Amino acid sequence: MYRKILLASTIATILFAGCSSKQYFEPQQTTSLSTYNMRDKLINYSRDGATLASGTILTKNEAKKIKLDKGFYFINNNQKAAITADLQGNCHIVTRRGTVASAKFPQALVAGTLIGQYLIYVLQNNNYGIYDFKANKIIYNNEAHKAYAIDRRIANPLLVDKLVVIPTLDGKLVILDLTTKKITKEMFVSTEKSLNNIIFLGTLNDTLIAATPHKILSLSSKGKKEYNKEISEVVINGGNIFVFQKDGKIAKVDESLSVIAEKKFKFAHFSVGTVDATKVYGLEKQGYLIVANRNLSKDKIYRVPEVEDFTFVSGDKIYYDEKIIDLSKLNYE
Repeated sequence: MYRKILLASTIATILFAGCSSKQYFEPQQTTSLSTYNMRDKLINYSRDGATLASGTILTKNEAKKIKLDKGFYFINNNQKAAITADLQGNCHIVTRRGTVASAKFPQALVAGTLIGQYLIYVLQNNNYGIYDFKANKIIYNNEAHKAYAIDRRIANPLLVDKLVVIPTLDGKLVILDLTTKKITKEMFVSTEKSLNNIIFLGTLNDTLIAATPHKILSLSSKGKKEYNKEISEVVINGGNIFVFQKDGKIAKVDESLSVIAEKKFKFAHFSVGTVDATKVYGLEKQGYLIVANRNLSKDKIYRVPEVEDFTFVSGDKIYYDEKIIDLSKLNYE
């Protein structure tokens, strides 16, 4: 009996110590901030968009009302059309006129980019390729290694000149020539076993920038550079890259990933980050919004409701937990 009591006491002590050792962001001074109710709910999000229960979609720049068939969610869009998909492998191309084209894949579509008549796609099983809407069939398909745990912020393929950069779910970049339908180069951004998909893909000047949750890669004619930090978010704005790290640090870096400025907010866990012409914003999961200047030398911290679910930035607004924060009215002084 004594041994059982001792064992139970030991387990309780270990559990209590584990819980009590968890560190939280606790700023000394905060300003209250009111959010307003969106009267809707985020039901799905990815790198370039989010889907609301009403059928409204959020792109990086604005909210749009399009006709979403039941069970479909937003993937990506260009100036002419939006890509939507469901969990059964169905894909619709939607314009203001409604669904104008459809495709069927063997697995759910998780990322895609429209380039003329082609849909460059990535599927849930990490197959990737090209679907031709004129021929109504897959004209190129390839397989990457299966990824069993992924970050929901899956980056979409990116067109660079006549090459398309395809981000896979296992942390790899595949560079495909659209003319020849042949791979010209492959490289891994990082090689972690889980949560290793590409969560950011973009360009700055003539430099390709890609990130997984574990590393950022910069690729240009000058060579390859790496930024080896645990990553929460990456934003390119105004000729700079802003990195929100899992250790609570925000860093401003250049295209070679050299640090220009940085500020650490001890124990902050960023749910999302964004940047505009004059300010940097970081939403912390425990319910704080950090607003700083672009050099990270000044900041102000607002108290907001704790983050419990999906979070997405569209234009100058943060959407989360059926709430909206209007960033345009905030400052760092």
